[in-house]
Amino acid sequence: MNTMNTQHSAFSLVSALVLAASVGTLSGCRGEREDKPPHQFFPDLDDAPKWEPQGQSDFYTDGRQMRLPPSNTVAFGRQGFVTQDDWADGFMQQREDLLKEDNGYYEGKAKDGTYLAVAPVRFNKEDLLRGQERFNIYCSACHNYNGDGLGMVGVQWSYTLPNFHDAKYKDPKADQGRDGYLFHIARYGVPGGSAETPDYVNHKMPGYKHALTVDDSWRIVAYIRALQASKSGTIDDVPENLREKVREQMRELPKPTADANTPGSVVSSTGGAK
Repeated sequence: MNTMNTQHSAFSLVSALVLAASVGTLSGCRGEREDKPPHQFFPDLDDAPKWEPQGQSDFYTDGRQMRLPPSNTVAFGRQGFVTQDDWADGFMQQREDLLKEDNGYYEGKAKDGTYLAVAPVRFNKEDLLRGQERFNIYCSACHNYNGDGLGMVGVQWSYTLPNFHDAKYKDPKADQGRDGYLFHIARYGVPGGSAETPDYVNHKMPGYKHALTVDDSWRIVAYIRALQASKSGTIDDVPENLREKVREQMRELPKPTADANTPGSVVSSTGGAK
């Protein structure tokens, strides 16, 4: 019996020592910084021989790892996709953009540097509705929902903001009245300083290129034109076979209020036809 007790005590002592040693070892693994690289038990191709972007190599005579594309080609197809898939629309648009040659579509300017008088795209109802949505999100805070420059932020500004209903924004002979100008300003903003010494760091108005696609920028221009047209539009501007339908729609609309700081439909927010 004494022998068994002695063996049991010895086993318990050894177990306690092993447990204490384990705890002591683990207590040292608490995330302290270490200059030495970690042990690599499973490489997982971390050290596989591969070429990095912009790297050098003696394999090619020009010393470049990256290959130059063939002449007169445009690189695209960074993702594998089927053109019929809805999720591929964005990549298809990238491909279409890369293949466009008309710089006016992207900058709003002709080859001689002048602003395009008319947008180089055609618009439909869906484009106008999309333009309204983008305008209400990114422009209305300063320019107001009806484009008069009296938005919630605009009225607090240190100087009067542009009113898109002013004559100069409708005159294609002036830069401000050209579609390309409105497009360019929407994307790149208005620089500070003066015309002689523009300040491209401190803008009077920031550009929204980071938030607006090229297509949406043109749609905003189209919506601004719709806002302008609403001030002078009459029922005579509507095709005769659609006038009664328009009158019915107008009768169903809520009466407009004096407050233009509230978004509405394309018709109700602009006053509609007379």
